[in-house]
Amino acid sequence: MTVIAKLYGDTIKVTQLHYARAAADLGSFSRAAASLGVSQPALSNGIAALERTLGGALFERSTTGVVPTPLAVRVLPHLHNVLTGLDSLLTEARGGEPLRMGVSPLIHPTIVARAFQAARQHAPAALILKEDNLAELRTALLTRRLDLILVPAVTEVADCRRRQIDSEPIHYLPSSMAGTTKNPAGGKPIELAELSGQALVMVGDACGLTMFTRTLFADAGSELCPYAGAAEDYRSLEDWAHLGLGGALLPLSRFRGDQPTRPVLRNGRAVTIAYEALWLTRAGRERAINTLLDTMLAPPT
Repeated sequence: MTVIAKLYGDTIKVTQLHYARAAADLGSFSRAAASLGVSQPALSNGIAALERTLGGALFERSTTGVVPTPLAVRVLPHLHNVLTGLDSLLTEARGGEPLRMGVSPLIHPTIVARAFQAARQHAPAALILKEDNLAELRTALLTRRLDLILVPAVTEVADCRRRQIDSEPIHYLPSSMAGTTKNPAGGKPIELAELSGQALVMVGDACGLTMFTRTLFADAGSELCPYAGAAEDYRSLEDWAHLGLGGALLPLSRFRGDQPTRPVLRNGRAVTIAYEALWLTRAGRERAINTLLDTMLAPPT
């Protein structure tokens, strides 16, 4: 559901209300857009459309952020009530339905299998699975088309609860080494600083891996030198490394088992990527979600 009302011939959409609430909570259009996984122009246009419908500006813009106007101060409590009421309505309507779970392509199938095994033990009795890119998953969560998403922990998301579900080490496949069995450095750790300035082949940022890599290098003060092209999938990263286009960084589970990869260290400590479950704070299915996650994360008996 995206349209909730029409006022004076104009349509109010649920996404517009979420945009306004996030901007008010975070005091910035750019932070609000990043937290919701949408572009800043999309958020700005959505809020502008809501302002036209309501007949006045909701935010005063400045170089440091945004501040709610007197109109916003009056309407924001009603906006919260509308979204809370919608959450309650959807909770009642979907209370007996399977959970709808979205997953990033970076989430390994073994994690998804654990979720399905957990679902068989507790209500809801099943899961409906959707794999999509990070931006689409966030939008689907925001608009209540998904109940929870499993994604790499790479960005903040407004109005969401989060829970880490797994983590794994990051490994490096040297350029021109893929498929090579005679590699004396295979398995030997490599410091992130040693990769500064070296060419890396990368995938597009649909899954969050590129965002993770860029943040990793920036936080360490290392120079990231991505190859000019972008691979379509993780298998292509290995193939391109074999062609000598650059090295490849991937979570260990995403490499083929016969690759001579090297664990990546930062100041002597293993670099890892975390995966997390996200769901809306006021989604109304928190009990079912936590039951699912508790079972997923319980140690084997």
